[in-house]
Amino acid sequence: AFEVANHMVKHSDRLAGIKSGDSERGRKIAMLAERFVVAAFRRPLSAEEKARYVTTRFAEGIDPEMALKRVVLLALKSPHFLYVELPAETSKSDRAAERLSFGLWDSLPDEPLAQAAAKGLLTSRAAVVAQAKRMLGDPRTRAKLQEFFHHWLQMRYIEDMAKDAAAYPDFTPELVEDLRTSLNLFLESVAWGEGADFRELLRADYLFANARLAKFYGLPEVGEGEGRDAEAFARVRVTDGQRAGVLTHPFLLAAFSYKNTTSPIHRGVFLTRSVAGRSLKSPPMAVSFNETEFSPEMTMRQKVVKLTSSDTCQGCHAVINPLGFSLEWFDAVGRFRREEKGQAIDAISEYLTDENQPVRLAGPRDVAEFAIGSEQANFRFIEQLVQHVTKQPPAAVGEETLPRLRDSFIASGYNLQTLLVDIATLYACHGVIAEAAPTSTPKTSP
Repeated sequence: AFEVANHMVKHSDRLAGIKSGDSERGRKIAMLAERFVVAAFRRPLSAEEKARYVTTRFAEGIDPEMALKRVVLLALKSPHFLYVELPAETSKSDRAAERLSFGLWDSLPDEPLAQAAAKGLLTSRAAVVAQAKRMLGDPRTRAKLQEFFHHWLQMRYIEDMAKDAAAYPDFTPELVEDLRTSLNLFLESVAWGEGADFRELLRADYLFANARLAKFYGLPEVGEGEGRDAEAFARVRVTDGQRAGVLTHPFLLAAFSYKNTTSPIHRGVFLTRSVAGRSLKSPPMAVSFNETEFSPEMTMRQKVVKLTSSDTCQGCHAVINPLGFSLEWFDAVGRFRREEKGQAIDAISEYLTDENQPVRLAGPRDVAEFAIGSEQANFRFIEQLVQHVTKQPPAAVGEETLPRLRDSFIASGYNLQTLLVDIATLYACHGVIAEAAPTSTPKTSP
């Protein structure tokens, strides 16, 4: 608050449009102060608020710079700035604008949105949708959706990606950063590309790579030799036939592995919660994986089966293990393989749904297709995005929120931009504006 106040004072003449020798300098700085409070509160001020926050600070005899500083400090420490939807005499249009800007940007309304609210134009769902679609083109929307992807893929919890130097000497910190960039580029490409198809996140048989990644993962050459910078990333199709979007992206495969071997349990937990959309209870007793307790000839799958064979463990591992085993064709750094310890890798399992329906999984592409068609998996993905946008559970914006959003999502061709607009619109309109059903018209990529 002090930094902002000092900045405002330092640049007050420029911000207020004051020229040298302006006789109305004090009045113009007071007008600047009022505009600041209106922006901070996301709505017009009542007469009482204007007096409390602005007018009394500019009483006769008070230096305008000191008055401006006090106004800024008072506004930024006010609950009306710090808390969204604090009870106040706010119009429906102002409330819709506030929800929309925080839903898509985690920030204040911009000038077009604020002007629409001030004119009382945000009184229909169509008007809110039009603003939401406009706001998709702002970098803040992209940043917020990317942040959601990081949460969905549990990237924010990934800290140590280091591997055993003897087993993987070329898996360097530089390579890890390349993998992180590769995954971010992939997410950005799908979300803001043609169709913005959620299914592409799980089905894609390509990734983004530079020359260093291409060499390490045996991909088609990129960068050098083509007149491009060796650090430049390009979209590369993977020919092993088993890649499945984020499910098999090397960054995540390496993240959910041990330092010198894979971890079907960590990978399985990730797939269970983030992709299949199922909940897991905390284990009744923590059991650590100790490599020395198993025969060196055993595969990782054989070790996990032995470790989790008890009835106590199977309560969760009957779900976790089949999903984790589906990724065993990829080693601890995400490279494709067919054998382990001289034995052919078995990636086939039978997965039981919550309804006890068996699903045969013969690799990651089967997991992807199952998740795309699963109502439970769809609901969980949508639920997480609703919570990220609104900072509330879906029921807070309507009991039928998830079914309505899923129907629209499927009708749009699983368009992520359409889903984002629908969620932001439902949030902005709920309890404020009479709603119609979410739109199913796919959003053209901005």
